[in-house]
Amino acid sequence: MKHKDILNKLTILEKANWTSGNDLWHFLGNEKLGIREILVADGPHGVRVYKDIRNKLGFFEEENLDKSTMFPNEAAMAATFNPELIFEVGKVIGNECNMFNVDVLLGPGVNLKRSPLGGRNFEYYSEDPYLSGKMATAFINGLQSTGVGACVKHFALNEQETQRRFVNTIIDERTLNEFYLLPFEMVVKEANPYMIMSSYNQVNGHYAGESRLLLKDILRDKWGYKGAVVSDWGGVQHKIKSIINGMNIEMPGKSAFNSEVVEAIKDGKLSMEELDNSLEPLLDLYDKLELNKNKGLKIDLSVSHSVAKKVAQEAIVLLKNDGILPLKDTEKIGLIGDFVKNPRVNGGGSATLKPYILENSFDEFSKHFEVDYARGYIEENTSDELLVEVMRVAKENETVIFFSGTTPSLETEGKERIHMSLPKGHIDVFNTISKYNKNIIVILNNGSALDVSEIVEDSNAIVEAWFLGGANAVALRKVITGEVNPSGRLSETFPLNIENTPNYRNYPSQTDSVNYYGDILSNGYRHYDTHKYEVRYPFGYGLSYTKFVYSNLRLSKKTLTELDTLEVTVNIKNIGEYDGHEVVQVYVHDVLSYYPRPLKELKGFKKVFLKKGKSKDITIKLDKRSFAIYAVDFAEFRVEAGEFIIMVGSNVKDIHLKESINYLTDLPLRNRLTIDHPFNNWLKYKNHCVNYIEDKYRKIEWYEREEPISRVFKRLKKQFDISETDYNEMLNKLK
Repeated sequence: MKHKDILNKLTILEKANWTSGNDLWHFLGNEKLGIREILVADGPHGVRVYKDIRNKLGFFEEENLDKSTMFPNEAAMAATFNPELIFEVGKVIGNECNMFNVDVLLGPGVNLKRSPLGGRNFEYYSEDPYLSGKMATAFINGLQSTGVGACVKHFALNEQETQRRFVNTIIDERTLNEFYLLPFEMVVKEANPYMIMSSYNQVNGHYAGESRLLLKDILRDKWGYKGAVVSDWGGVQHKIKSIINGMNIEMPGKSAFNSEVVEAIKDGKLSMEELDNSLEPLLDLYDKLELNKNKGLKIDLSVSHSVAKKVAQEAIVLLKNDGILPLKDTEKIGLIGDFVKNPRVNGGGSATLKPYILENSFDEFSKHFEVDYARGYIEENTSDELLVEVMRVAKENETVIFFSGTTPSLETEGKERIHMSLPKGHIDVFNTISKYNKNIIVILNNGSALDVSEIVEDSNAIVEAWFLGGANAVALRKVITGEVNPSGRLSETFPLNIENTPNYRNYPSQTDSVNYYGDILSNGYRHYDTHKYEVRYPFGYGLSYTKFVYSNLRLSKKTLTELDTLEVTVNIKNIGEYDGHEVVQVYVHDVLSYYPRPLKELKGFKKVFLKKGKSKDITIKLDKRSFAIYAVDFAEFRVEAGEFIIMVGSNVKDIHLKESINYLTDLPLRNRLTIDHPFNNWLKYKNHCVNYIEDKYRKIEWYEREEPISRVFKRLKKQFDISETDYNEMLNKLK
């Protein structure tokens, strides 16, 4: 049945009811027309499923949750720098969705990280928009290859939890398009997700779910998106405005606003055409989902767990190592910390699920070592009794592995972290260990950057293990023992402390608005790198048990134009004693730019595996967007002609090789010059309009060039008795 035929068979009330969900997780559906409901489920670290989806218990009631695979969190996925692996993750989660009859997964989240304090950072990939976009694109393509739809969230500018349902994000056009919208644009154009979820917050005075700028002007008209837009749960404030401006489905249901839709049709505030148009994407979505032939197929969850284990192994980042790792000839170790037996594996909130398999390090390490254990702390706190046991284990074991990180009360959806330090009780445990033992390996479990200043000096090794999901322990043990060479790289900067972060004392914003102006230069590594500020560990950083040498950088072209693609080729050789992965990172530096730009920006990367002694050429392609900035005067991405330096390195700070190219283009970046702009501006940005003046009349003195060009022209007209015709011709050249 064609969509128009379906819509013609519905009453106004039935159409109004279709604009919102039927309950927490279902929408659409009409028994008389034979149209089933669509089922959505939370993600993105695995699909949360229920024994009884209609049960009235809360979202996260343990007794009603069914088991599924818990993957490492998004920050950990991004730390793999391996899109091919994340494609596999999406595919496996899609297979589980099909087994549980889930139509659309609510994920991934592609918002950026503005501060380590962000309560939901664990559920976002990175501080870098390009890395976020590449990882999300891979995940979505993997998921949707199974017939299950992805719902990308939260569109847009949802980077703080404080007042997230109300705060007004104030942002300029360039920062919006070039920075915060980039991962959304990438997934729309490269993965075409079935759905997009709007965010709670306001954007320049309009709620995101009602924003004509976001939903119509950019998403539909500029990017050409045809899929369905869903509100975040409870995110619609003005129902009719949301429908008119592009919202397709309000969740959850049943909505208190549906009667308003009927009244708006009767009052003429909403036309039937507008209402029908808003329902078309839902019917398109229904048609796509009906083509899914994999729905209901059973799978082996142990196979899913093995994929989660691969991700965990590649996500682990070795931050510090004085040579203590890998543990080779050690038979007995001390394990200290509650996380040893009760692992911290997920950030909670919407990402909550019940893992099919939940490993723990006590059981896993006990298979390979003689293990001595002390609990050390409970949540953030310790006690004299617990510290006595810590002291004993520290004294009686040559090597101690201490597990620490954030706790559920410190880091979870719905609130920001109050600091980026380790819990005080954990620090007390560490200080006790360091008094009696000089061989300390620290394992960190967290979803975003931590301040490790209180443990870094007395630690022999520090391992960033994120929230690794159900497959946390085996992966960690393999890295610790050298069975797996650590290959994770930081997907965000670890600053020295919270005071060094760009939004310190202004994150989260406690007022009704938050200002994003200038974030292109003051977010993440762009801030530290551009201003040459020291950090604890830079973006893209991670140690290895082996050593790689970069050589023979080659660029396919030395001069580029608009249609060209640049191939960046470099030779990587493993000269160490272990097989392992290296992450080759390509950054671009604009030597001289009209618009302020970061010192360098990530524009390409590739993960390569090399056996010891082996080498390989790696090629990474860059296109126009690798060099472009958002030209506000033209509302599009353009490249500024001139010199660019291509930098190849192992992180944003350690650049090993560089070469320059010249970019040729006649397209200007600035065009909105008026006769009130200084003569200097015309000379610099549109000199073809004025460079004849000095040849024809006289030299324009330096102090005159600071004046509006209209005043300069009037002075010339009077001085040289220029006719009205010639004067008008001069002005016409400025148009």
